[in-house]
Formats: sequence, C-alpha cells, structure tokens
Amino acid sequence: MKVAATRFAGLGIALLLSACVTQPPLNASQPGEAAASAPALSSYAAPDGIVPVGKTQVRLRGKSYPEDFEPLRVVRRDHTGNAVAAQVALRVGASAIVGRPVIGTVQGFSKDDLVGDPVPELMGQPWATNPGVKDLPEALGEVATRVYAARAWAELERGRRESGWTREDMESAAQLPAEADAPINPGVWRLVYENLSGTDELYRLQFSAGLALASLRFGLPPIPANCSYRSEPADWAAWRADNWQRIREERAKALAQCVDTLVQTKARLW
Repeated sequence: MKVAATRFAGLGIALLLSACVTQPPLNASQPGEAAASAPALSSYAAPDGIVPVGKTQVRLRGKSYPEDFEPLRVVRRDHTGNAVAAQVALRVGASAIVGRPVIGTVQGFSKDDLVGDPVPELMGQPWATNPGVKDLPEALGEVATRVYAARAWAELERGRRESGWTREDMESAAQLPAEADAPINPGVWRLVYENLSGTDELYRLQFSAGLALASLRFGLPPIPANCSYRSEPADWAAWRADNWQRIREERAKALAQCVDTLVQTKARLW
C-alpha cells in the first residue's frame, strides 16, 4: 500500500466523518422524549381499527463509500513511520523544485488519521465487517419505527377529535414513512496499535458512527449524535485466537454500546 495513498485516503475518510465524531449525543431533556420510550406497534389499539402500520428504515448517509470502507483494517507502527517518511520526502522534493531548503517541521498527525490495511484473513467475513454499514441501521430501524409510530398515533388521535377527516385521511396518516429523516454515518472500524515505541503487539479495536439529525429538513447543517467504542488493548495473537473470537465479541459490544447511545437522541430529531 502506498504511503501517500494511505495518508490522503485517511484524510478523505476523516473529512467524510467529521460531522459525526466531534460532539456528544443529544439526550432527551423531557420525560418521554427519548426515542427508546416510544411504544411498539403492537401496543396501539383503536375502536375504528386504524393504527400505525409499516416499518421505518434508517439509511446510510450518502450513496457510496470507498470500496475498502467495510472490511476491518489494521493500523500498524510502520504506517506511522512511512507517513512521516513521506512528509520528509515531499519537503525534500519541494526544496529541489524551488532551489532552496524548505523551512519548517514535519507536519504532525495522529495515528487515528491513518487508514491502514485490510486484514486478509477477514475479508468477506460478515462477522468482521463494519457494523455501521448494516447491523447498526437495522437495529436503529426498530427504534425509528417506534418513533414514527408515536407520531402517526398522535396524528390519528388529532383526526379523531377534529371534523372533516375521512377514513382515507386517517389511513394515510397511519402509514409510516419508509425511511427516517436522520441517516447513519458509519465511521471507523479498525485495529490500531497501542504504542509507537517498544516491541509489544498490542492493538485496540475502534468503531464509531453517528446520526445526521433532522435539522437537515430546515436547510441547516446536520446536528450529529455520535457513538464511539474503543476496546481494551490486546495482543495480536489474542485477537487471532479461536478464529478471531475476540473480534466477534468486541464487535457485539461495540454495536450494543452504539445503539444504547444513539437511542437517547431526542425523538423529535429523528
């Protein structure tokens, strides 16, 4: 993998996800306002038989992602070393072009700016893919369905109180939208080395994602509600043991924590 490509790809992903990794989740401020508090569809009943129907999905924000975005990646020490070396080489090349030394220090960056390489052994394994691409939207789809069902029920109750509503109007109000207003931004999914110095083989699993909330409807920038997960460091051999069992376990934890975080988002922002 070429260092420059790694560096620039990392910056591209960082820009793509900048809206979903910088702010905490927006918690409900009033009782009953949290998304998780909405009742299930089965809890609704009405004498006229008209209740909320359908299922609301949570889509990914954007129509396409880089081809290598979904597989688990690993960032090793040499990725940082190569990136630093590439910066030095660029400065040397610039000096040669202008005919004099280019003054300045090597630009600092974090290992979190690096994309790393795919783990060949895990390519194509569903249990090792980025949970933000499929599993998280599916889990949040259940929450979104409850949120929009509660909205539909409130609208139906209003129709029952007011005159002029036909049965067709009521049945239309009962239909849930196919997609929620707030899409998912899947974030990083990688193993990152723990220590730059030394010879240990410790890595942490990192995952992040966020909801781009419904302020988009008003022509404003999206308000992010974010989740992130960092596992405890473990030796590379421990990650690989028992057919990568630790990846399976930590992936489940990361997904559960992210769902628990994002369901605290105010229902009105979905």
